[in-house]
Amino acid sequence: MMINDVPTILSALALGLLGSAHCIGMCGGITAALSLSLTGRSPAQTHGLMFTYHLGRIISYAIAGFLLASLGWYLGGLTPGIKMGLRYLAAIMLVAMGLYLTGGWRGLTYLEQAGQKLWRVIQPRATALLPINSPAKALVVGMMWGWLPCGMVYSTLTWSSVQGEPLRGAMLMAAFGLGTTPSVLLVGAFSRQLSSIIQARITRNLAGLLIILFGLWSMPGPHQRWLMSLL
Repeated sequence: MMINDVPTILSALALGLLGSAHCIGMCGGITAALSLSLTGRSPAQTHGLMFTYHLGRIISYAIAGFLLASLGWYLGGLTPGIKMGLRYLAAIMLVAMGLYLTGGWRGLTYLEQAGQKLWRVIQPRATALLPINSPAKALVVGMMWGWLPCGMVYSTLTWSSVQGEPLRGAMLMAAFGLGTTPSVLLVGAFSRQLSSIIQARITRNLAGLLIILFGLWSMPGPHQRWLMSLL
């Protein structure tokens, strides 16, 4: 990782943290169910298997980021216009994610519905591996569940597609996945308290607004300097 990649990686990490309200709604139930399937194990075993599960989820994000960044690298190399168009698309998707979190626009649900076709193929295979009773199972189930249709993941994947190099796209998505992990990992233990805080209206609105501003800032144009002056 180059030193100039650090701001992007930190931004992806923050993006995952800000989007945690959506993650609890999408993945919290799955995590809680997995926690219940580990009943009877020692705390060390339970934490180890849950850590491995989330590691698998992050790996699947990184693989998707690598693939999308490879496609973006290829398409962007065809003409400068396509490269610029991809950057605008990535910025628009981030703005759409922010609006999605605030409830101002639910257009990303259409992307999630499109992803259901792939999920209907993967879900039965992931469910067949339950209950998780080994690290290998935890890793595989996590990698499968990483493909759960999610508008926030799709938006971040679009951002990863304009990173210029496949490995940068993979690192971006891994950082994003790491950012989403704390809230999802803790939801089983503190589901009521954590959900009430993260899913509070003011929290979602603030997170959505910050993501919208980040999307606008990442959109090419002279407005970037003006937005920087507000921070």
